[in-house]
Amino acid sequence: MEGLTFQSFWLNLCEMNKNQGFLLIESVFEIFIVSLTMLIVIGTFSGTLNILKSSLEEMININLISNAIMEVIVVAKNEMTNVTSYDSDSSTVLGNSSDGETVGFSYNRFAQKINRYKDSGWDKGSTLISENITAFSYDGKFLKVTWNDEYELKLFIPGRVTKER
Repeated sequence: MEGLTFQSFWLNLCEMNKNQGFLLIESVFEIFIVSLTMLIVIGTFSGTLNILKSSLEEMININLISNAIMEVIVVAKNEMTNVTSYDSDSSTVLGNSSDGETVGFSYNRFAQKINRYKDSGWDKGSTLISENITAFSYDGKFLKVTWNDEYELKLFIPGRVTKER
């Protein structure tokens, strides 16, 4: 049995009758249609996955921001009884708690982070509340916090300011 060469393939192709040629063309066309259909299905599936991924990322970001907003409200309204000091550049806002401890916020504008500050005399430290804080200010009455230049929280913090740093 001899091997299949280009010349023998061409001779066999020329000897086929019209019915066999039509079947060959039909088979090639069907393979093309099936391949095209598979590409469409795969493309639609990948597009759906991209939309799902971006939607989930947006849901996670909104959830993180809402949790941070709740934490800022809890610290400002429940833990701080008044504001005792704040920086003129609004990077730190401190106040007294009902336990006599110092609590408040510290903001790092370069890292765009806001921390909860607490000093109980023997225990001192800060805990990260949120990242992506684009604006943080305190004007003596209102605390303003902005996330991603998109969400803004403005809180009235009652009390007397005893000193400005």
